[in-house]
Amino acid sequence: MVRDAVPSESLEAHPDALLIARLTAGHAAAYRELFRQHSDEVYRLARRFVTSDTDAEEVTQEVFIAAHQSIGRFRGHSRLRTWLFRITVNRALKHRRWWLRRRESGAESLTTAVDAGVSPEQLAHDREQLARLRVCIAQLEVRKRTVLVLHELEGLDTATIAEVLECPRSTVLTRLARARADLVRLAEQQGIEIPSSKEESP
Repeated sequence: MVRDAVPSESLEAHPDALLIARLTAGHAAAYRELFRQHSDEVYRLARRFVTSDTDAEEVTQEVFIAAHQSIGRFRGHSRLRTWLFRITVNRALKHRRWWLRRRESGAESLTTAVDAGVSPEQLAHDREQLARLRVCIAQLEVRKRTVLVLHELEGLDTATIAEVLECPRSTVLTRLARARADLVRLAEQQGIEIPSSKEESP
């Protein structure tokens, strides 16, 4: 269940106040606007966790259906984007657990953008390294992997991640530090160099 139990009067100053009001009033155009604004990033986040584009599309649809069903319980504790990310993480991890139980596929697919200025040899090398790094990330314990994906790949700060995961920021910082340490260890075993990340102060 998606909850956001904050007094409704706080919505008056909420940055998404107008859209929230239209959503809670049941305006179809408001749901189309919500989808237009956030579907791409919801899909991208889902794709970080599931095994195919098709699965990510399915999760994205589930997220917006869940948002439609849960908007009446939204009370403005976070931005709509953060709320949608929370639903996305929950749905994507649930979908991934379903996939792992059935073992329908082997290694995860990985697509990368083609840079016209990169030689075919360098591009092939980069793709190989990225694929191997993706395997290392997939080996991380799920809570560590989640904070790493949200911070390093989606660019969320630790305060926002804490909102998404509904846990203290100190917990996010601890998981992130441990995830980085584990990833470096796994990458070193594969001969992959991990670039240093910008640290956030506690």
